[in-house]
Amino acid sequence: MATVTNWIDHLSAEEVVGAVYPGAGSMETTLVIIGVVLWLGWHVLTAKSESDELDRLSRKRHGPNDHKSNVTEW
Repeated sequence: MATVTNWIDHLSAEEVVGAVYPGAGSMETTLVIIGVVLWLGWHVLTAKSESDELDRLSRKRHGPNDHKSNVTEW
């Protein structure tokens, strides 16, 4: 077994990269792009859904005493 004298050269060597970080360079970029697209899509859909729900509730114009008559669709 060889003694490592310089970790920077050792970890950047081609034959060691796979052992330290398996799959280096194979799919990271694709997975990051997919993750960012899903993350942005989730936020857009959630914002639209919440906006529609708040618009629907604001059109109802509940009064201050509606809770006394047990209004169920707030």
